[in-house]
Amino acid sequence: MGRKKGKTNPQGPGGSPRRGKRRSIRYEAEERFPEDRKPVRDDSPPSIHLRKLTVDEALSRLKVQLRAYAGQGRREVLVVHGKGQGSVGGVSVLGPEVRDWCDRNPALVSSWREAPPRWGGSGAIVVVLNP
Repeated sequence: MGRKKGKTNPQGPGGSPRRGKRRSIRYEAEERFPEDRKPVRDDSPPSIHLRKLTVDEALSRLKVQLRAYAGQGRREVLVVHGKGQGSVGGVSVLGPEVRDWCDRNPALVSSWREAPPRWGGSGAIVVVLNP
């Protein structure tokens, strides 16, 4: 009942491809039964991802995208800045800068709050835009 030690034809009759070419059981199950997958959470607001950017790049992107969302009439935007686990000392650099930027721009940002755990917790904030 052990594994066969001889070489076998990788695409022989009834054979499956060698390692790396096979698909997992989990993949096939998801492929065959898409209704069994968990539904995608659609309750989160649109998001801006700032992780792994420098402070200047992040603040520039934040400004441009918040203005674009405000122009679309969006009320809330999720800003993902990360928890700083990849930073020197494991301390977040972007989080305080993003929060400070939001406080300094009251014409665009009405308020902000920490995101709920399912949206990123302390690694993200929900920004409420002015109408």
